[in-house]
Amino acid sequence: MKNNLLVFGFLCLSVLTFGQTPNYEFRNGNWFNGEGFTTATWYVSNGVFSKKAPAKIDSVIDLTGKWVVPPFADAHCSSIADNPNAGNVLNLYMGEGVFYLQVFGNTQAGRSTVEPLVNQPGKADAVFSNGGITCSLGHPFLEYEGPALGIKNPTQWGQRYDQIKTSRKLLGDGYWFVDNKTALEANWVKIKAQNPGFVGIYLIESEENGGKEGKGLSVEMAKSVVKKAHKSGIRVYAHVESAADLRLGLKIGVDGFANVPGNNWEGSGEGAKYELTDDDLKKLAKKKTPVIGLFSHAQMQGAKTVAQEAANKTLKRMLANDVNLIIGSDDPQRTIRAELNLWVGSGAATPLRILKILSENTPKAIYPKRKIGKIEQGFEASFLVLNDDPLANLLKTRVAAFRMKQGVLLK
Repeated sequence: MKNNLLVFGFLCLSVLTFGQTPNYEFRNGNWFNGEGFTTATWYVSNGVFSKKAPAKIDSVIDLTGKWVVPPFADAHCSSIADNPNAGNVLNLYMGEGVFYLQVFGNTQAGRSTVEPLVNQPGKADAVFSNGGITCSLGHPFLEYEGPALGIKNPTQWGQRYDQIKTSRKLLGDGYWFVDNKTALEANWVKIKAQNPGFVGIYLIESEENGGKEGKGLSVEMAKSVVKKAHKSGIRVYAHVESAADLRLGLKIGVDGFANVPGNNWEGSGEGAKYELTDDDLKKLAKKKTPVIGLFSHAQMQGAKTVAQEAANKTLKRMLANDVNLIIGSDDPQRTIRAELNLWVGSGAATPLRILKILSENTPKAIYPKRKIGKIEQGFEASFLVLNDDPLANLLKTRVAAFRMKQGVLLK
């Protein structure tokens, strides 16, 4: 039978009711190919793209005057785990075309609460890092133990530090202490048992202060964790503070960086330690190591102009050097909108470049083994159908005519 867009809601219902994915022919339309848009006809069968028509076509949909792009991703999602408003935020993500989420620093309770809401037909897909790996009393210890003790205001953490520093309510949950190989061996079995999709480590002035209270892993332990994780087939993302930390991460072979150096710098003091050299950028580009920018952090309330300018400069230099920059929010309540708005408003990249990062580079960084991020033969049939040319106004991509995820049409 042949149907059009007016009845795609019925098709969704039939898919959910009978558990079968219809075969589709999508005629015409402007399809994103990574370099621009081309007019084409694509078929969807068994949840994947095909250039060859299946034996039976259940529905023909004409996309004349529409633009089709792969779904987007948030590589540093902080707004669904441990958030009582997670359901609403997930609806926002899907409504904005963000189908893939990489969650950092979740607790086990936060993960167990949100997991029934993700990785389902018609829902966002998510991977979880679980607790971050640091040194004893290292960052982010206070961010977990303060609230666990009912001290939710960060300004009070320093005042009540003597009380907080003896607490271990979320040790082995929101964070792990690894100071030596004995601790790593003892904890690694427990870390693996929590089934992380990847792990996050903290490098904070690591070569000078690694292993010290309030900092992160020592150089030796950072190297050992990466080696242990890779042996277990687990990816490692590094949270860094300085440019030297990023260089260490490259040296020990981390799989990605959770932020750029100085992403939380508000502009006071000397900013030179956060600045990457041309050689750093060349090495990042050569290794194709994913780097989550978090550039909107520099626009936080109270940030000085010098910090904002430094962030914009880093964004432009990374793009100019073809660093594998990916997009993430690290926003405890919202989606990637603030970060995307900054990228678009900065003028640092063309809409085409940003669209490629949103729809191709970021999803592939989160799910490197899946066939996503492209409209190609055999890739998962997940895409957004837009009424307007996204290259004319990238911010209008959240207004879609309809969406498809793995061959299932979504409302």
